[in-house]
Amino acid sequence: MDVRSDGRSTAAPQKVWSVLSAIEGWPAWTPTVTSVTRETAEDDSPRTPGSIGVGSRFSVTQPRLGRATWVVTEWEEGRSFTWVSRRPGIRTTATHQVHPQDAGTRIELAITWDGPGAWLVRALFGRMTQRYTDIELKSLVAAAKAKPSA
Repeated sequence: MDVRSDGRSTAAPQKVWSVLSAIEGWPAWTPTVTSVTRETAEDDSPRTPGSIGVGSRFSVTQPRLGRATWVVTEWEEGRSFTWVSRRPGIRTTATHQVHPQDAGTRIELAITWDGPGAWLVRALFGRMTQRYTDIELKSLVAAAKAKPSA
């Protein structure tokens, strides 16, 4: 694991998941994402509008990082998802997990880099990515707390 942020929310896991899994809404609650656009699924298969699963693709733009395409590789509804972004010589994997804990939720966010260019990405962007991940965690906790119950 190259970057990891763990935290806790007093919000119920369903509320945290509803904020986290609404990927296109991220720019509304975290300053580390300026835009998200849903793209055609990697396998070009039709999907129910709004549904997300393995193969779902998103174009994500972040300050100082630019635009990247992320493809969902694992999706466990209500619990976690992993997605991957590839650039020449580097693969970035980001995991997002929501765990029920006591009267709230434990949240884990993590990023790993692999490939021939991983060492350079760690050196150039490791600290900033840790800062972004910490901000995303705090922003997610605040957004889930503020979200009205369904």
